[in-house]
Amino acid sequence: MTMTCLNAVTLLGCVSKYGVTLRFHTTGTPVASFALYMTEQGADGTYHSTLVPCECWGKKAEAASEIAANTLCLFQGKLAKRRKGEAWELVVSGFELTPVGMSLAATARTN
Repeated sequence: MTMTCLNAVTLLGCVSKYGVTLRFHTTGTPVASFALYMTEQGADGTYHSTLVPCECWGKKAEAASEIAANTLCLFQGKLAKRRKGEAWELVVSGFELTPVGMSLAATARTN
């Protein structure tokens, strides 16, 4: 029996305050690690943020490392697991982090 699955994630959020970290896999492939946060208002009027760990692979990872913290970005990828110490963590893994607006800090400076 063949089972068809879909593993696709699309996030629109801001790069966390820690920014993007570039490293190189043992194969030499660039990997950019970062977290995106999305803030939404609940029914009670309070705001809730979700922080999602992400990684970007390949040539686009080096470009992603230039994106400033708090920049609104679009990221498409798939759910994947990566080792974090002795445990595994769930991450969104993709190939391109696309800025869609200025960073919040840059916006504050221009206003």
